[in-house]
Amino acid sequence: MMRVFFGLALDGATALHIANWRERQLACAGTPVPPANFHITLAFLGALDEAAIERLCLSVDGWLAQTSLPGGALQLDTTGYWAKPGIFWLGPLSWPEQLTRLAQKLNSLGSAAGAKRDRNPFQPHITLYRQCNVPPPEPAHTPSIALRYSDFALFESRQGKRGVSYHILQDWALHRTHD
Repeated sequence: MMRVFFGLALDGATALHIANWRERQLACAGTPVPPANFHITLAFLGALDEAAIERLCLSVDGWLAQTSLPGGALQLDTTGYWAKPGIFWLGPLSWPEQLTRLAQKLNSLGSAAGAKRDRNPFQPHITLYRQCNVPPPEPAHTPSIALRYSDFALFESRQGKRGVSYHILQDWALHRTHD
């Protein structure tokens, strides 16, 4: 069994920009997420076996062959705190409707492949800190970080000696938009 999720990967420069902003602007008693693990989750699927993952990838291929979904851009311009999981995050105040539709469809395809359906409302975000027991103070300066996306991926979450790491199992291109 593999723990998997669909998400948007960040390029190295954007991940470092976010990490630098976090180090300058935030003081949190939680555990900082390594920049290499920064991503935006589209649909958390949980544990699936290889056969289910193969069926899932084929269903995504089939769906994308019949659909034209554009890439896009997000402006990471707000922070938030979720007390129950102890997560402090960075995300957009608003985002394109097609990103929500993509997340919903991937959640549905995952459910059809045997994953537990995620019932939480979609909020694109990048987890900055985990294990925050109290809300951190507001950042000194509001973030404004541009994030472009042109593909999404199926990630595996692996637990190792140095903590969790994420590995892309397969990725899919979105159609290019003209700016």
